[in-house]
Amino acid sequence: MKRALPLALLLLSGCAANVGGPTASAPAAPQSAQEALRPYYAGLATKLPKAPTNPVLAPDNVITRFAFGSCVNENRDMKFWDVIAAQKPQAFLLIGDNVYGDTRPTNGADIPTLTASYRKLSSRVEFDRFRRTIPMMTTWDDHDYGANDAGGAFAFKEWAEKVYETYWSSSDEVKARPGVYDSKIVGPAGKRVQFIILDSRFFRSDLAVMPYRDPAPSLGWYIPNMDPKASILGNAQWDWLAQELSKPAELRFIISSTQVITDAHNFEGWTNFPKERDRLYALLADKKVNNAIFLTGDRHSGAFYKTQVPGLSKPLWDFTSSSLNFAFGKGDSGEREPDPRRTGGLWSIPNFGQIDIDWSSKTVKMTLRKDDGSVIEEEVVQAIN
Repeated sequence: MKRALPLALLLLSGCAANVGGPTASAPAAPQSAQEALRPYYAGLATKLPKAPTNPVLAPDNVITRFAFGSCVNENRDMKFWDVIAAQKPQAFLLIGDNVYGDTRPTNGADIPTLTASYRKLSSRVEFDRFRRTIPMMTTWDDHDYGANDAGGAFAFKEWAEKVYETYWSSSDEVKARPGVYDSKIVGPAGKRVQFIILDSRFFRSDLAVMPYRDPAPSLGWYIPNMDPKASILGNAQWDWLAQELSKPAELRFIISSTQVITDAHNFEGWTNFPKERDRLYALLADKKVNNAIFLTGDRHSGAFYKTQVPGLSKPLWDFTSSSLNFAFGKGDSGEREPDPRRTGGLWSIPNFGQIDIDWSSKTVKMTLRKDDGSVIEEEVVQAIN
């Protein structure tokens, strides 16, 4: 089986197109790196890791509190899991960079560091204890997708998907389609919460990059990709999202691993694809979705953002929580990144997000908390239909 990989890649490059001479039964050359790699992956006998058993979130639960976060380095301090559990959330959303498994540029097509990182995460007693107690929902970002800032062109993405879906015990519905997007509606009529979990990696077009310069830009290299064909979600996921937004729910949370609203930096985010973001806003307006809040991660900082979207009667909020244990600063770094859409600081310290829902007053309290549970900032919004 070791010969299958180089032969497949040789066929993809066209170098082996005439090996053995033309025949009527010669197979067509693979049209992508992913297609070329499928025979190699089919022959792998790797035993993939699985996360500890997780309780099921009952579909009739009335959700009044859940938590979320992103960016977990499996080698660092894990005390935050017990802190979050002490808040007694009914569910926890782990929304990307759930491990840092892309740590070697020499990774082979089976991305051995990714499976090693998942095994390391499972070995951490705090995570094991949390996972066996609190129902979880997940999506991925680049470091658990397999390569920093990678998108749809990533050659090993189909294997990364298999690793992800095996570890997190994805539903049969998710496993049956490309990508890891998913949704869940929890609660009885009148108190339904919809969780729409996007995949912003598997289908994403290439990022546009500014010309090299020295010194490097302090807030990232990426510029808007204005190609009308460029996409974040891909056609099938866009169609699925429109269907999900047509389902009845009193409150919706749309989970994106990267930030949606802000334009204040040139790192990854929906700001890289303004036409896609405009399409997202237009879809929300068309479906009259005045009850949605974005939950985002990736930035190793926590913050609140809001904007007014034409066609929506309420402001649209983006609550970013990152990183659970891998922050890059010591406090509020907002002066480094001025943003009129941000309502408070940009907190580059370990943090998690907490959502409290008051069904009687139809309010949602969004709280950004330190890894010791203390409050950093909070916002209360009228978001329930």
